[in-house]
Amino acid sequence: MDGLSSLMPVITGGTAAAGTVGNIMEEQKKAAYQNFVMGILKDPAKLAAMIAKVQQPLSQGLQQSVGNKVQGDMAQRGLSQAPGIFAATESQNLAPYYQQNQAVAENAVLSSLGMPAGTFGQPANTSGAMSLFLNSLKNRGGSGGGGNSGSGDWWQNISFPGDSTGGLTYPLPPTTDNLS
Repeated sequence: MDGLSSLMPVITGGTAAAGTVGNIMEEQKKAAYQNFVMGILKDPAKLAAMIAKVQQPLSQGLQQSVGNKVQGDMAQRGLSQAPGIFAATESQNLAPYYQQNQAVAENAVLSSLGMPAGTFGQPANTSGAMSLFLNSLKNRGGSGGGGNSGSGDWWQNISFPGDSTGGLTYPLPPTTDNLS
């Protein structure tokens, strides 16, 4: 059991590091995919080409049905022999179906671009492993190297940027304390 307890800091530290590396890799994938999607959305020609690929043509039965309806309406008005008027009226009657097909294709493309972003994994919660790792180091006391005084509170000797113990200083954001 003593061998396992001496390996505990290595195991928990490795677990925390692996989780953190996994989170970094996942964020890089998300950023690359977001750049890809933004590139498509900023280029209307690319987006239109994608929509055109997905858009389905109107069925022959629908076109025939609309054509027959238009011919009947034109015959009632006495305009059945006017090909120009017939073509314009038929186009006007088919337009809502074309628009609906285009809207369906646009929604399909946009949802397909958004779908993978939702399938990325959630970041791994490494706080538990990190807590175990730090606690295992704290419980080791002074048995490590590096000038530890043996108190077990080795992290209290670490100076962070900008603190009063002489650590590296960086420009701090303006607050009421450091405005001058």
